[in-house]
Amino acid sequence: MRHEIKVADADPGEEVEVVQLNVAVGAAVKAGEALMEIASDKANMDLTSPVDGVLAELNVAEFEVVPADHLFGIVSDD
Repeated sequence: MRHEIKVADADPGEEVEVVQLNVAVGAAVKAGEALMEIASDKANMDLTSPVDGVLAELNVAEFEVVPADHLFGIVSDD
């Protein structure tokens, strides 16, 4: 199954910057593992893996600014 990596409760119109990517596509990840750090006007936070699996897709690059409701990537647990 594919699980989306998104910001929970993103405010409409808010933008975030990808500060650091911690995992490359194809890497095994554990539930709760920090995949990337993002920053908004309000705070910095980690986006974590929702499940044990593999980072199947990454839709951002370091230092990229994107809408907070952007699909950052996909973790597959197949």
